[in-house]
Amino acid sequence: MSSPSTTSSTQRPVVGVSRLIGAASAALSVPKAAPADSFVLHAPLELMARVQLLAFVPPDRGDAALAMIEWLVEQYEAAGDPVAVPPPLPPGPPNAAALVAAVAAGDQHLVDSMASAWLPQWSAAEVVGLVGEALVPSLAAAGHAPIAMALLLRDPSLPRTLLRGPLRSLAAQPTWQIDWYRSIAGNGDAGGLYDALRAAPRLGRPGSDFIHPLMSQAQQPGMADLLLGPVLAHRYDVPAALRTVTRIAAWSMLHDDPSQAPYGWSHALTMPQAVLGLAGAGVQARTALAVASTFALGFRLAHGTTALPERIHPVAAPASAGEVATAAALHEDAHLVKYTLACLHAAADDREFAGLYLAAAAHLVEWWRANG
Repeated sequence: MSSPSTTSSTQRPVVGVSRLIGAASAALSVPKAAPADSFVLHAPLELMARVQLLAFVPPDRGDAALAMIEWLVEQYEAAGDPVAVPPPLPPGPPNAAALVAAVAAGDQHLVDSMASAWLPQWSAAEVVGLVGEALVPSLAAAGHAPIAMALLLRDPSLPRTLLRGPLRSLAAQPTWQIDWYRSIAGNGDAGGLYDALRAAPRLGRPGSDFIHPLMSQAQQPGMADLLLGPVLAHRYDVPAALRTVTRIAAWSMLHDDPSQAPYGWSHALTMPQAVLGLAGAGVQARTALAVASTFALGFRLAHGTTALPERIHPVAAPASAGEVATAAALHEDAHLVKYTLACLHAAADDREFAGLYLAAAAHLVEWWRANG
């Protein structure tokens, strides 16, 4: 996929698009002083997704899509005071281990000082390679740090400073982790992933739709350990595992509880897809499988009301990539933006089932049209 920062899909000159994206990235790279609410947490990810959607939007709608990026900046700037300018660090090279340690210690100020100083010195691939393994299991920042890293890998031209806010949010709750798999030894068969997720019981929501309680429910004894423990493997077919979780998520969007469409089933795709997209890029394959499958299990346990079929089949696409991309790019909801882009990525990664992902994206577009 071409980067919109170098190839304009709009009627504006390429240099104008590049400047707009650069200015937006600079604005949204600065965290807010107050604890991040859902809008502030998602804003850097939303910007990255909106930029990447531009490549799918027809040129005659490109300017409208760019206007939504300008709108996002306005909303972010009105969302509260920025953090104070981080104090300078002592001279020395970037130290990824020190950054990870600061996150684990919950020192948000130090994390932001390090992130603002060191992220510009690392490439997107270096960021993932240096801190991905340590940070991917975190359930802080609503478990969204992997999405931010995966989006940067998809478009390395975007500033790595867009990770400042997510990293600072990780330090807010350093003990929130997916960790059940660390006590499981051995090497299983990842080929049983679909059957393991299909066997998930229907527990319902644990009193909250937030990510931490949903995944804590999945980590209780007798859930992830028994269902997913046998599929954990150090070496496995990563693209096949990715297809499994994305197909389940898209199927759930189309066939399961419609009330969970905007936030439950959308996260059921974006979160595990991002984690498995980092496997081998700095995140160990076993870690990626454990975290991604826990996300998939957590959403099925809490929101699943319809049993998964013995096999998921391809379907015809009811809309084109350009149609769903345009609908999302012109909409205000960050989850619709991220989900639609994730569906387009899944369609490219799993071409046989491209129609399923386009149908899922179109379904969420229609949900928002019906529900506002």
